[in-house]
Amino acid sequence: MISVDRLLYKIDQRLNKLSSNSHQQIQLEDKLLALNEAQILLVKQKVNGISVPNGMGMDAFKKRYDDLQGLVINYDKQPLTLSSTNKQLNEYSAQLNSLDPSYFLYLDGYLTADKGECKNKKIWLNPDLIKHGSLQFLLTNEHYKPSFEYEETFCSISSGYISVYTDGTFTPKKLYLMYIKYPTKINKEGYIDFDGEASTTVDCELPESLENELLNLAVKHLGMDTENASAVNSAQTRIATQE
Repeated sequence: MISVDRLLYKIDQRLNKLSSNSHQQIQLEDKLLALNEAQILLVKQKVNGISVPNGMGMDAFKKRYDDLQGLVINYDKQPLTLSSTNKQLNEYSAQLNSLDPSYFLYLDGYLTADKGECKNKKIWLNPDLIKHGSLQFLLTNEHYKPSFEYEETFCSISSGYISVYTDGTFTPKKLYLMYIKYPTKINKEGYIDFDGEASTTVDCELPESLENELLNLAVKHLGMDTENASAVNSAQTRIATQE
């Protein structure tokens, strides 16, 4: 956890130290918006690093994964029921908005499926989401098409639905996802929120090891909004050199 009070203090410290106006004032709501946008961007960057580890080295890969452990929802949390949505493509889908905590980013998954007398066999999904333009190729290519025997298939996500595919010989039943949930919104008491309610203090749930990365992104955002070139340049330098 990272204290919201510490984050707000360090934002002021960095902006005021670097700005030509040593007493630059930014509304509390604006700083919180920047922090929340920054944590969403930071999580996306970390997940991209997890999904394409080639060339990173195992230590860097493990660190990215460990950084997000608090946001990872494991497979057995809540299975999704799949239903047929396109018989020509042998497509089965489920809504993602039923997941709690709220789904943010895909990590991995598997489904259970039936084929003849064989019931509830585990079929693993490809960890990389497919693009719709690749669907026909993957479904018809002998090396990539879904296989009950080889226990593998692939999935796509669009408009709040996740879709999995078969070769027409087996029937998916339940889908089990490993995913990243939305990070809790950072907040601070002292203003009326957009929903008309009084704000409450909520610390950032990311680990303290990510504090500087989060601050760099937030300060860059605020520096651009306030035309604080020194703050933007300094934040960019920090981002470029951070591990």
